[in-house]
Amino acid sequence: MEHLLLTLPIPEPKPLLQRIQIALPDLKITYLRHEVAPPEAFYKQDMYIPPEILRETTILMTMGVVPDPIDAPKLRYIHFNVAGIDHVAHKPALRNPNITVTTSTGGSAISVAEWVFGSILSQVRQLPLLKAWQNEKIWGRLGPTTPTTSLDGQKLGIIGYGSIGRQVARLAQAFGMHVIVYNSRPRLTATDRKDKNWYQPGSGDPDGTIPEAYFHGQSKAELHAFLAQDLNILVLSLPLTASTKHLIGEEELDIINSSGPAFLVNVSRGTIVDQMALIKSLKKGPTGGGLLAAALDVTEPEPLPRDNELWTLPNVFISPHVSSITPHTMGRAFKILEDNLVREERGQEMINVIKAAEARI
Repeated sequence: MEHLLLTLPIPEPKPLLQRIQIALPDLKITYLRHEVAPPEAFYKQDMYIPPEILRETTILMTMGVVPDPIDAPKLRYIHFNVAGIDHVAHKPALRNPNITVTTSTGGSAISVAEWVFGSILSQVRQLPLLKAWQNEKIWGRLGPTTPTTSLDGQKLGIIGYGSIGRQVARLAQAFGMHVIVYNSRPRLTATDRKDKNWYQPGSGDPDGTIPEAYFHGQSKAELHAFLAQDLNILVLSLPLTASTKHLIGEEELDIINSSGPAFLVNVSRGTIVDQMALIKSLKKGPTGGGLLAAALDVTEPEPLPRDNELWTLPNVFISPHVSSITPHTMGRAFKILEDNLVREERGQEMINVIKAAEARI
């Protein structure tokens, strides 16, 4: 009998489990809550699981708790409820040839893109200032020192045109913005530009037709050519790899701001940006050749130490890696798992496969 074990940092989502049970009535399901806050599950990965459960487990849904295959000898399939799995890349199970790994890529795209535009609108329309005036009962006046602007006609660049990037582009298009994108590999044909991951119907950019221009490359010169496109806003939504660590440093920030102060949004991983260079650019500010502002849902490290200078800078908005956290995101993660289990039962290919098993146990 197949045995699905779920170790997630949320209360047991009974309606979602019932949906899987209806689709697969012979599946045994065990839910063990990972007793940490959801953002902490990225780095607090220890959890006691009774050995008798591990020995039976064939399928695992998790965020960061990944048992050793020695302790879970029947484990053949791991599904992560998040899109990025760099936080567990060191786990032996991720290298085991008998284990298939899938992610919830696409499941968080809508929620994260909403966070992106919430932070952008907050910046360009001075919402924190207006709230501060409200708190102080001030009927204030906007002026040259408190400028506002509209998004239509502005140019938004996206590094990493995956599920999140595509939903960001969809919202940008609705605001009348110009969108250009950058990927490590070329996407030259209509087929190349199609979204091959899971996506919610009616969301994203399935055919890849929204960007006005596609850039690509793996060299500094190619990246710099993209950053020199007079961007008003740069959104980072790419995966963390050895080649993307500190992809954005002092030189890149100088290029972004060379035609005017830009707004940087990072919903990728904090390590994508050289944080000291980021702080330096934010401190320069728009009048000193630096960034206009930044919105960060991710930092280096996480959690961000209380004495880190980022906390006190007036032109930065920080949230504790929560841009994806909504009930809808979790529901979509379960939908992807359910779809994959049904696909497998029917002999069809799974979706969002990071690593396919070379052999079945």
